[in-house]
Amino acid sequence: MRRLFLHFYLFMLLVLLGIGWSVDRLWQQSLPQQQPGWVSLLGQSLAYQLNQPDTNAEQIADQLNLTLQNMPIDAIAWSEPEQQALVRGQLVPLFSGNMVYFYQHSQDEKQLLQFGPVEIDASSHQGYFFTLLFFALLAIAVALWLWPLARDIQQLQRQLQKFGQGMQLPEQKLPAHSLLAPIANSAQQMAEQIRRLVALQREMTHAVSHELRTPLARLSFALEMQNIAENDKQAMLQDVKELDQLVDEMLDYARLESQSVQLKPEQVNLAELLDNLVEKLTPLPGATISLQHPPQLWLLCDGHYLERALQNLLVNAKRYAKQQVLLSLRQEQDQLVFCVEDDGPGIAPAQRDKILQPFVRLDESRCKGHGGFGLGLAIVSRIVSWHQGQILIGDSALGGALFQLRLPIKQPQHSTS
Repeated sequence: MRRLFLHFYLFMLLVLLGIGWSVDRLWQQSLPQQQPGWVSLLGQSLAYQLNQPDTNAEQIADQLNLTLQNMPIDAIAWSEPEQQALVRGQLVPLFSGNMVYFYQHSQDEKQLLQFGPVEIDASSHQGYFFTLLFFALLAIAVALWLWPLARDIQQLQRQLQKFGQGMQLPEQKLPAHSLLAPIANSAQQMAEQIRRLVALQREMTHAVSHELRTPLARLSFALEMQNIAENDKQAMLQDVKELDQLVDEMLDYARLESQSVQLKPEQVNLAELLDNLVEKLTPLPGATISLQHPPQLWLLCDGHYLERALQNLLVNAKRYAKQQVLLSLRQEQDQLVFCVEDDGPGIAPAQRDKILQPFVRLDESRCKGHGGFGLGLAIVSRIVSWHQGQILIGDSALGGALFQLRLPIKQPQHSTS
């Protein structure tokens, strides 16, 4: 950031100095090289009246509507010809910008009489032109400096978005002379470290999950062979079954998190998909599922993964609902909104962001005695992000939780690999 600040500061300093000097030179060159004719006539008229006998300089100044001021004799450094003209009693004009002053020695030659200033009629639009020219050149210079910076920022943003979607490292790095090169290099190092850590986490998840299967199978077989009370045996077998289900979900989640998953977008009849999904989940224990959707609605998506996300939400809702679960679908402008509602205990606002994370389970009434491993909603969140949508959690009109899946209607084909 220090490099960026110094570069911009020095650039602006040099640009202001260069443009200011150039515009000033153009302004000076645009001024008329010869004085207007009326200035010469005014000077001649003033000199003629001052040379008349018994003249009063103040009266003459009033007659000509000029300001008269007495100045020290040496107040102005004159050139040799001008000094000689003043000694001879002549009137000497002196120009300053678009003003002209007339000078003459007083009769006792102890003071210098100054008449004026008189404004030379310079066109005002010319001054506006040079002001606009200055700001236009400044805007062009700043744009030329900002354009490479904006281009590099946009390229870095695309690279970070690409990494966020599929953890792909940038193929083309920013040039070394770019002001954002240090930031891009730091982002590159961070991305490589994240990839290594994620790869290690996946390897550990796969290894641990696979290694658990064999001892779980042996434990289940040993329990079946043991001569213990049936209630105790069934309780221990249930624990083993839950561990086995946890291993399955961990493997499933690790596979979904891996970069080998590819979406297969196709036009899906959502009405048919929802009807089949509700029919499949109806035999499961829990609350009854009600369905509301338009007769015909199509979406470009991966139907398999979309069904998986909705199934996780519905199973979760059936687990916590008291009597009713509602699945609805509607269209809002360029989005399709899937809503899963229940009449259960609901989700506190402070916990809504946490439950989408893996292995996070709610406490107290909503989780008590309902099982689950905290991976179902994490899988839903992952699938929704693949479809460039978003998941919102709120309160249902039924009294429980409300999950909204908002998916864009038009989606480009996307691969997570």
